[in-house]
Amino acid sequence: MKVRADQLAQQLKKNLAPIYIISGDEVLLVQEAADSIRKIVQLHRIEERLRFVADAQFDWQDVINENQSLSLFSSRRLFDIQIDKMGEKHTKALAQLGQSLSEDNIILLTLPKLDARSQKAKWFTQLETQGVFVQVWPIDGNRLPAWVQQRAQALDLSLTRDAASIVCERGEGNLLALSQELEKLALIHGQGAKIDAEKVVESVADSSRYSIYDLSDRLLMGKTKDAMHCLSQLLAEGVEASIILWLFNREVQSLTSLLQKMQTSSFRQACQAERIWDKRIPFYESALSRHNAITLPYMQNYLALVDKSIKGLEGPDTETGFRNLVMMFCGYKPVITELDVA
Repeated sequence: MKVRADQLAQQLKKNLAPIYIISGDEVLLVQEAADSIRKIVQLHRIEERLRFVADAQFDWQDVINENQSLSLFSSRRLFDIQIDKMGEKHTKALAQLGQSLSEDNIILLTLPKLDARSQKAKWFTQLETQGVFVQVWPIDGNRLPAWVQQRAQALDLSLTRDAASIVCERGEGNLLALSQELEKLALIHGQGAKIDAEKVVESVADSSRYSIYDLSDRLLMGKTKDAMHCLSQLLAEGVEASIILWLFNREVQSLTSLLQKMQTSSFRQACQAERIWDKRIPFYESALSRHNAITLPYMQNYLALVDKSIKGLEGPDTETGFRNLVMMFCGYKPVITELDVA
């Protein structure tokens, strides 16, 4: 069964399905959909949760064996499985897993965005027919102000359309950043507040706190000292490491895509294809003056190491990893990283 993210809450009021599949690139919406499933599972008194992060070296036999075995602690368990990059190894294991689904266990499967071809594959249709598929779509620019207003209502705030538009401009379509901005407004103005455009501008001007899009500006412009200070503030304020990593990854992916498109088109045409706002074009132009087809893949590989560290696997200290990434973005390669150790 396929449902939209905004239909999931209603669907969860029914009986639990043996498997839930969440797929999409919008980190915030994917995370919230997964959290809503975890909460419902707990309400059904399924408290034992087995967490798996499936990378290229992941041993799926552990999951298969656990799914077929009985728990010593509870009659039902939640298998919380995250796959960041699909591959043949994963699809074969999921096909095998799909043959042994039962009401004894609930499987929550978080996947990257799946294209139409993947959704027609045998392994996927087998899983979807037995459970619920939540396809998370990006929110386009025209719908974003309305989404911000609805999000504000959930925080007991009332935003005018102009105020919502300014918040959207600040967040540049980054839903995680937009959510943070709304939470900040709620802290400043309190519950039940009516927020107009003037109050949004005042809040932004009066606040000394940084947001992740402030870090983005400093990284792209190569302002090493300012970027380091911004990073330190974000970490001190308790911004989740996964959100900061998302920002680094987004900018590396954007620069990589621009570089690829520039092989057949001009820089400005590439920016238009990537839907980069006109006022943001100089930022990416500055970053591309420091990066190329060698530096960007190196950063991508290092991002993968930091991602492992955040997930509790082997990797560099998270804060050190972020500082190394700032240096790389600004054009300074660290003397040595884990990638350089044989």
